[in-house]
Amino acid sequence: MGHSAGAQLAALVCVDDRYLKAEGVPFSVLKGCVPVDGDTYDVPAIIETAETRRRVHGQPQAKFGHREKFGNDPKKHIDYSAVTHVAKGKGIPPFLIIYVAEHPDNTAQAQRFGTVLKDAGVPVTLIGGKGTTHTKINADLGATDDEVSKALFDFVAALKK
Repeated sequence: MGHSAGAQLAALVCVDDRYLKAEGVPFSVLKGCVPVDGDTYDVPAIIETAETRRRVHGQPQAKFGHREKFGNDPKKHIDYSAVTHVAKGKGIPPFLIIYVAEHPDNTAQAQRFGTVLKDAGVPVTLIGGKGTTHTKINADLGATDDEVSKALFDFVAALKK
């Protein structure tokens, strides 16, 4: 489980077995994955989205945007994208993808990643938190009256069976 950049990292570890193999840990130890409000499951897509938005609105490109964070090597952008590493039969664990429903980029990234997982036969549930923000959705996790937390508790309970 991870939030924001941690969501991308959690997702990547749970679909690309190279990271666990490097530590001598079998991929089979993964029981589930919960990325929370990530925007980089598909790095090339978010770079293109952000840069296009700025270009069509006549705004200068960001001085520290996704391209700067991930470098300028398109091959690395693909390698750093969780969507790239999803495939049938890899033993990818079930996913609960949590995102802020009112944030278009995070919603699009969550839906794209969810579709790729579903197409590979990986159990996946997407839940868009309504009336929340990027910071608040994470801060509210665990609250008994929170809809997203209920989905998280149900997901974890199902994994324990």
